[in-house]
Amino acid sequence: MSKKIVVISTSLRANSNSDALAKAFAEGAEKAGNAVEYISLRGKQIGFCMGCLACQAKGACVLKDDANPIAESVLNADVVVWATPIYYY
Repeated sequence: MSKKIVVISTSLRANSNSDALAKAFAEGAEKAGNAVEYISLRGKQIGFCMGCLACQAKGACVLKDDANPIAESVLNADVVVWATPIYYY
């Protein structure tokens, strides 16, 4: 059974290891017959939560940034995959 999969790459560096891993996962998931949406956070405008709780009353954040469509994709997905860099410095 095909799944809706959202793959989110959180690395802000182009061609990073975690981004390559996210793309490879997305490619494999598509080849397996799933519907895959790949989202990179690089270049996206995402504001900080203000704690206003308007999202609870309105069902969406009042900030007009790139987070709202990403959240919508996550809510409609069967599977969400996060690829995040880990640094050992």
